[in-house]
Amino acid sequence: MYNIKDYGAAGDGIHLDTPAIQKAIDACNDNGGGTVYIPYGTYLTGSIHLKSNINLHFETGAKFLGSKDLDNHYDPDEKVSYPLYQDVSHSYFHHSLLWGGDLENIAITGMGIIDMQSAWEKDDRRWPMRRGAKIIALKECRRVTITGLTLLNATDIAVYLAGCETVRISEITADVHIDGISPDGCRDVMITNCAIRSGDDAIVPKSSYTLNRRQVCENVVISNCVISSRCNGIKLGTESNAGFRNFSISNCTIYNTRFAGLALEIADGGILEGIAISNISMKDVGTPFFIILADRRRGPEGTGIGQVRDIMIDNVVVTGPYEPWIAKRESIECRSDLELPVCVTSTITGQPGQDIKNVSLSNIRMDLQGGGLKEDAGILVPEDPQSYPESTRFGLKLPSYGFYCRHCDGITFQNVQVSWIETDERPAFAFEDVKSLQLNGDIYETIRRRFSK
Repeated sequence: MYNIKDYGAAGDGIHLDTPAIQKAIDACNDNGGGTVYIPYGTYLTGSIHLKSNINLHFETGAKFLGSKDLDNHYDPDEKVSYPLYQDVSHSYFHHSLLWGGDLENIAITGMGIIDMQSAWEKDDRRWPMRRGAKIIALKECRRVTITGLTLLNATDIAVYLAGCETVRISEITADVHIDGISPDGCRDVMITNCAIRSGDDAIVPKSSYTLNRRQVCENVVISNCVISSRCNGIKLGTESNAGFRNFSISNCTIYNTRFAGLALEIADGGILEGIAISNISMKDVGTPFFIILADRRRGPEGTGIGQVRDIMIDNVVVTGPYEPWIAKRESIECRSDLELPVCVTSTITGQPGQDIKNVSLSNIRMDLQGGGLKEDAGILVPEDPQSYPESTRFGLKLPSYGFYCRHCDGITFQNVQVSWIETDERPAFAFEDVKSLQLNGDIYETIRRRFSK
């Protein structure tokens, strides 16, 4: 046991305790590993380098207070010698509170609090938007445990893990400005019993090119989580150079979420397959389901169009009210022109000549906002293959109020009940270029354009 106060930590929230915390971690690692103990107190700190075989353990109520001096108290971004095909936020790790690379047997545990104090950068040097410091950033680490913490006011991704294996994240409470939890190209991951409220996507697995290679994000369990988001609740994507395989998402509640409750996206040439989703409750979400194969192809030369297939969604309840998304506290920035006053139709859309294949939706009840007019059923939906894949990319109104499906092969709707709060004169379902459709037991071999009540 290595108590950080034995290494000079003041714990008064005023004096910078980074050197003392780092000394305790280094001593623990030098002696083969153990527990670095954070006793009750408030510790002002900047970047801390994690080491192998360390459990950074917080006493109940102990707090790390992230310094607001982003230029002097945090490590600068590392130099990257290879092309960056992903967002800036997914390209750097060192400008973080707790970071490490190529480590093993790392744990951050206890009922502690990490508050980043909503510190934003002074300029847009991380084009195209300002960010701050991540809370936890790990690259190519093995056997990682993060549990029990409360994470507050982060202005970059709260927990970002790239190329990590055997990860356990549980009982995290987060109220942050950007993404909550983001495993990127990770394997064997469990995210359970977390409560996430985020200014960007809440739980967002990715498969970017940040490792300078394609690496599938696979063997992931997300369960028993409560989620609210200014953007998407649970999203696979947008970064998708390799893709996603073998996911189980279950027993989650998603509420007050501005864009999609569940978003499954391939945009950069990867493969999304083997996705099982069940027992989900959504309330006041902008779009319940958004499944898309886009054609952005942000990646090395020769990147293809990608594939989406083999998805099962079962036992989902979606209800209103559907109100404009409003920032619940002043520290979350929300542009009024991005507020959405309607519930946008759920979509399953591939590309011409590249269908989304084998998607099954069953035992789903959606009570939607409605309000569409009869003439809205004639709306022609643009293809727009290269735009950023967001649930509003096709517009706020589509030719149906329940589901719009295009360029699909093997779509099944079984016991999918869709109703509206306000009278809607559009059909419940709209299909274009869909093959092998099963709609409540009726089978349609090929549909060029068809509506269904």
